[in-house]
Amino acid sequence: MRAARPEKIPSPEEAAARAAAEERSRRIEVEFLEAVRARLPSHPAVVESLGCLYTEMGRYQDGLRADREMVRMEPHSPTAWYNLACSLSLTGQTEDAFATLEKAIALGYDDAEWMQEDDDFAPIKKDPRFARLLAQLLARQP
Repeated sequence: MRAARPEKIPSPEEAAARAAAEERSRRIEVEFLEAVRARLPSHPAVVESLGCLYTEMGRYQDGLRADREMVRMEPHSPTAWYNLACSLSLTGQTEDAFATLEKAIALGYDDAEWMQEDDDFAPIKKDPRFARLLAQLLARQP
């Protein structure tokens, strides 16, 4: 059995080129999805994908609008409410983020491990309410 080769650490120039390529790729994907959305404005998969991409690109207000629309389209979806809670957290709307996260959990959201790791909640993770909600999810697990 051979030892695994250590992963090559990219130079700053290589890392910058890779980041620029990823950014271009995201912009192309957003442009494509926005064009699809113009033709299919109420297609949930398109709106959800746009919301995720907007958030990845740091376009939090656009992501928030997409997530609000998803909740209107799929009001019983725990994932839609969870994603909205993420956007509310990222846009500094702490009270609404907690209320929305509670709604997601009430509707059946149950991925405590992901919720704990989700960087979208970095702005609210130190709030004791976050620990309470996480404990509530963990208590449900077998």
